[in-house]
Amino acid sequence: MAGADAVALDLRADRLENAAIAPETVRAFTQRIGARATPPALFALVPPPLETDALALALSLIVPHQPDAILLSGPTCGADVQKADVMLSVEEAKAGLAVGRTAILALAGDNPAGALSAASFAGKSKRLAGLAWHPMALAANLGVAASLDSMPLPGSLATARGLMLLGAASAGIAAIDWLRAEINEDSVSEACRTALQDGFSAIICERREQVATVNRVLS
Repeated sequence: MAGADAVALDLRADRLENAAIAPETVRAFTQRIGARATPPALFALVPPPLETDALALALSLIVPHQPDAILLSGPTCGADVQKADVMLSVEEAKAGLAVGRTAILALAGDNPAGALSAASFAGKSKRLAGLAWHPMALAANLGVAASLDSMPLPGSLATARGLMLLGAASAGIAAIDWLRAEINEDSVSEACRTALQDGFSAIICERREQVATVNRVLS
């Protein structure tokens, strides 16, 4: 994705149903990213710690390609980050890499328990570099049908957003926002400015067209 600081490969369980072709898919993706003159950081969106087998498979596929970080979906508390830390250490050792080199970004705001436990992530792993939220996933989890295109957000989502900011601040790590793929193009700049003013230091995009605006507003 041109202009992006980092690109994430989605390795959640529903994307790894055909395990036979998964290694080749990961290899082709990482080679394509690495071939660029100025390659972006490589992230991997991985299954929740609760899905132990799926997470182990995802890590075994991506760690040999030396990702800069994993984006851990579905963590419900700091102990889930500790579990992912241990699993990462095993895969790094197997790949002959320095143990501890891969950062963790915890997507704690995609589920109610993770948002409510935001403070529990502090101090659980030296790998932890950021707390992120996913308003669309959380809205679906909560059954919220209101529009997410503008502020103010529905109460439950606004609370979760605030908890992510507070949790990241208490842990001394980055708070990461998430832009909807369907957001009106005219609203992208406003959403980025609001995120920056509220304390988010990075934003995840789902569409390449959003990257230039995010970089302009956050730079």
